[in-house]
Amino acid sequence: MLPLSMRRLRGGRLEKTEVIKASGAIQIENNITLLQRRAWNLLLANAYDELPTQEKHQIRVTELTRGLAYSSRNDAHLKKLLKDLVATVLEWNLVGKDHTQVWGATALLAEIEIENGVCTYAFGPTLRTRLYNPRVYARISLSLQSKFDSKHALALWELCLDYLDESKNYGETPFIPLEKYRQLMGIPHGMYPQFKLLSYWVVKEPLREINTVTDFDVTAEYKRQGRKVIAVKFRMRRILLLPSQSTEQRGLFLDKDMPEIAKELMNTGLSEHDALDVWHQGFNYVRADKRPKDMEYDTYIREKIHLLKKQDTSKIRNQAGFLLKAIKENWINPEFATQRKTSKTIRKEAELQRLQQEKTELETEFNGLVHKTCHHIAIETPDLVAQSVQAVLDEQPFYRQLYDYSHTPVENYHQRPALAALVDAKLREYFPQSFAVVEEHYHKKLTALDQEIATLLSSNTSDRL
Repeated sequence: MLPLSMRRLRGGRLEKTEVIKASGAIQIENNITLLQRRAWNLLLANAYDELPTQEKHQIRVTELTRGLAYSSRNDAHLKKLLKDLVATVLEWNLVGKDHTQVWGATALLAEIEIENGVCTYAFGPTLRTRLYNPRVYARISLSLQSKFDSKHALALWELCLDYLDESKNYGETPFIPLEKYRQLMGIPHGMYPQFKLLSYWVVKEPLREINTVTDFDVTAEYKRQGRKVIAVKFRMRRILLLPSQSTEQRGLFLDKDMPEIAKELMNTGLSEHDALDVWHQGFNYVRADKRPKDMEYDTYIREKIHLLKKQDTSKIRNQAGFLLKAIKENWINPEFATQRKTSKTIRKEAELQRLQQEKTELETEFNGLVHKTCHHIAIETPDLVAQSVQAVLDEQPFYRQLYDYSHTPVENYHQRPALAALVDAKLREYFPQSFAVVEEHYHKKLTALDQEIATLLSSNTSDRL
């Protein structure tokens, strides 16, 4: 049984707020997505008490999606991310903090199936014994993990929790060799070949996110061999905030844990009890013959809040009663649909701009990496650069007017960006293996962005029809 500090009351039952996660399961090769890592933590928390006695465990899909803050109706995507957990084999105990446990490899899940809204899953027998009552572990907050936007930040935060001394509220990792750190963060070999890029995307940015969304203050320290960085370690401390008011009459939730829609209901004047009751029951709170068919519950509630705000408050004696009855009876509010459609269009256009900007930045980042690699090749093989420059001038005579014959081909390559771009293309043909990993990585990202952009454009077209 989990201690009371790891559970909270929700709708008359105790719900787990944290998961005990074995150190070896934190120190894994992070070749899974952010959502998959969250999902696995949730599945572990749900199954934890049953691990010694049961081979299979169950959780309602609605509980799983709520715990993941997964609001999409794309069931196929949810099933795929869960299926991939079965197919994913990960190295275990990479850093070796738990000296009593050997290194190993394991599938995250042995099996999983969904039927009638219930998800049934199992861990492998060896993994079950390692996960239950581990000697070395960390406690992961299930609500806080949903605040992360980066899988690198979540993985690094778990690692920091693993090394935190809770009695002192600080700790530090050992120096982790860069290749080992790449594994912990799920960075394939060849990606971010320069330490400057690795440091920015996989150290500094995750640290910025951790220090923003958690009560941790984490800093990095580097170990060098000559001028080359060969390892990194992290120091962390938990910042304790003094309470600003009395906590004697606290509700069931801390403010930061209160569901957003419940907060909005309370802002209209509902009591915490009523707000949580409406939130928890969902459409069961609404009369069965009045329930809408094609609307998410949060949207439904916001429609009724909007209806209340439209009213002349001087003519309503009990605003809370008005709102509760509007929710239960599904009082209509046609203006909300029009406003929502306009807001939805604006959001889609903003999202389209964001995706297009992200694509431009990715292309710029990719071209920069390619050119830097070509630059190193040019230093090592000046004769090949001269040959490539001459080939460009022969194939496209226009560029001869840009060529400075008082300088060497290599100097022209470094001084003429337009010419350099064409020479880079030649060098990529000569050394395809030097670019294969980077090209594959960015191709996947750009293809995914193109698909998102195409879907959004198609959706916008449909909205206009």
